[in-house]
Amino acid sequence: MKTITTLFLIGTTMTCAVSAANSEHLIENNLGAEKSPRLQSLSIADNGNIWASGTKGLVVMSTDNGKTWHKKTVLNTQDMQFRDIWAQDNTVFLLAAGEGDKSRLYKTSDNGQSWNLQYTMNSPKGFINCFDFWNKEHGIVFGDSIDDKVFMLETKNGGKSWHQMTSVPLAQEGGEGGFSASGSCVRISEEDEVWISTGATKNARLLRSTDYGQTWNSTPLPYPDGSTAGIFSAIPDSQWTFGGRMENPVITGYHLEQQQWKATQNIGLKGAIYGSDSFGDNVIVVNPDGASLSKDNGKSWQRISAHSFWVVEFDNNGTAWLAGPQGRINSINVTK
Repeated sequence: MKTITTLFLIGTTMTCAVSAANSEHLIENNLGAEKSPRLQSLSIADNGNIWASGTKGLVVMSTDNGKTWHKKTVLNTQDMQFRDIWAQDNTVFLLAAGEGDKSRLYKTSDNGQSWNLQYTMNSPKGFINCFDFWNKEHGIVFGDSIDDKVFMLETKNGGKSWHQMTSVPLAQEGGEGGFSASGSCVRISEEDEVWISTGATKNARLLRSTDYGQTWNSTPLPYPDGSTAGIFSAIPDSQWTFGGRMENPVITGYHLEQQQWKATQNIGLKGAIYGSDSFGDNVIVVNPDGASLSKDNGKSWQRISAHSFWVVEFDNNGTAWLAGPQGRINSINVTK
């Protein structure tokens, strides 16, 4: 969102300090030199292809489990920030986040050989943050509020047309929006459920729908207030939300247990959590201070890296892929 763009342009690099129990499983795989663009979104297709995207129009793909990476050029997007990506088979959607017409949606149906611009934000106040898809025909986009309404787009025909959803909650005062750090402020479950994380104002809240966005339930959560605070990331399948305030060293996460939201602490990272994902009872969270893993669904945490990461995504085999500044992509298999 607009108010935190400057902060998101800064990524820190730290010396790797992985816990001894997991260091042999954390695989380093940098894409390039120190000046490589920052990666901040990941998606793993059903065919095993791994996609990543980030700043300066960077899109890369691996067909061999991360051994080699191939750049996929999207024409005339060198100044775009691709902050979210979604892939299924040879179909890939890209979200460019930025003010006004810098917010765009692209699609390829041929594994990145060619790309089509599907949507351009037509409001100078607009800023789209992240998206997700139930399948390659039906998807939803979330952006900062415009004219006192939460901004959402929907497609039901694979992006041939996008329309602004009308059955959306009213926005809270103060410019309620989202955080496009890792592309995980919108998350869809395997069913018809979708979770949307908000912040940047008072009373950060989780918006949940179980009918493909026709109706919404709004749940305020006790995250910090402020323009750079709120909920950054959610995992509906394992009932987690994460976030905090970027300038505050206290980490905040809440887990839904028996219809009550319970706080988790001692994650071991400074600053707000940018990205999160889970595989069974294994939960990984990342931010510019590093990465932490819980193997018991949040009861305890161990730091697995001090490198700066912005996004994490599990594949179907229990391998977590982590990406961040300087073209860095790491992986760790939590089943070993």
